[in-house]
Amino acid sequence: MRISDTRNTRTPHEPVFIEDLALLRRRRTFKWQAGELTPDRICLGVAEMDLYAPDFLRETLDQAVRLGETGYGLCEAQEAACEKYLTEHHDAGLAGARCTTDVLTGLRTVLRLDLPPGSPVIVETPVYGDLLTVVREAGLVPLPVPLLRDAQGYRHDWAALADAARAGARGWFLCQPHNPVGRAWTAEEQSQAIALVLEHDLLLLANEVHIPLGLNRRLVSAFADPAVHRVRAYGFTSASKAFNIPGLKSATVYASDRSARALTEMPQSLLGRPGSLGAIATVACYEQGMDWLEALRAALADRVQQVLAELAGLPLAAEVGVPDATYLVWAEFPHGDDADRFGRALAESQVSVLPGAGFGDPGLAHCFRINAASHPAVLSEAFARIRAAL
Repeated sequence: MRISDTRNTRTPHEPVFIEDLALLRRRRTFKWQAGELTPDRICLGVAEMDLYAPDFLRETLDQAVRLGETGYGLCEAQEAACEKYLTEHHDAGLAGARCTTDVLTGLRTVLRLDLPPGSPVIVETPVYGDLLTVVREAGLVPLPVPLLRDAQGYRHDWAALADAARAGARGWFLCQPHNPVGRAWTAEEQSQAIALVLEHDLLLLANEVHIPLGLNRRLVSAFADPAVHRVRAYGFTSASKAFNIPGLKSATVYASDRSARALTEMPQSLLGRPGSLGAIATVACYEQGMDWLEALRAALADRVQQVLAELAGLPLAAEVGVPDATYLVWAEFPHGDDADRFGRALAESQVSVLPGAGFGDPGLAHCFRINAASHPAVLSEAFARIRAAL
């Protein structure tokens, strides 16, 4: 599958997805080089997008490399750009921000410094599996609380969360939006979460790395509610997901009033420092990338709808919700041997996705996370193979 390079035939703000599978398989990124490197593989697992870098970012990085700006990054410009972005686009009110190497490093540092060893931390499942790993690496204990699901989609189990807090939980991961199910919490739900945190004196850990990727509405930060400043709270975000730059290693941690001093006193050696290219790229994304990001969200909404239609066309009973955000589709096959059949079809067709058992609960083996951020022709080819294998 090959096409000519279309980068010179579109507007500067139009995201360009890569259709050439041979080119994608040559990319030296984790998405396309993880697992079994079969010659005909199609990779729809790891949360990277199959995109060319936008023009503004290529030009920014090209200039930086030409100037030899490949040293240690300067934090101040990145922190200011991130704070401005969150304030203007997600209604956040922050009491300080610090740069860090990546979101997981920031999380690990905050957990180690703010909670006693052995403390239980609430993690709502299904959840991105590395969050559980980070809790353990910090010397703490993950406390899984499953999300509830009804006809309207996923929601918090407020009673179970309160029970976990009364049982000794000391912290709570609140993911906006929630990876992998794509649920975006409303302002009212965010305020209810903060009220629960305040009542039980929990540490709030707001993972907002996907917050720019609302598909059907503008997402609100947990830091939009002034009540957040009455609790110990930290937020974590990065340009990595929305602008497809996780390899540049740059993220930002921000705090409520109550946690601002603790954030200020955290050693930069523990938070880590972004490389100069990561910091420079982050500033460019937040200052120059909004038109491109708007076009990307529209394209991703189309890709998600394509995956939903492909799943509905399989001779299997898939249960799939429409995500509010991200480019990730969470598919469940709860009936009969449908999950096993889908898994075998994936293996036979050389299409890789992420199995649900890695999202915080072995009981999720009937689920799969599918990355929709690919060219439409790549998605069509992947599902044509899956249908043939079924």
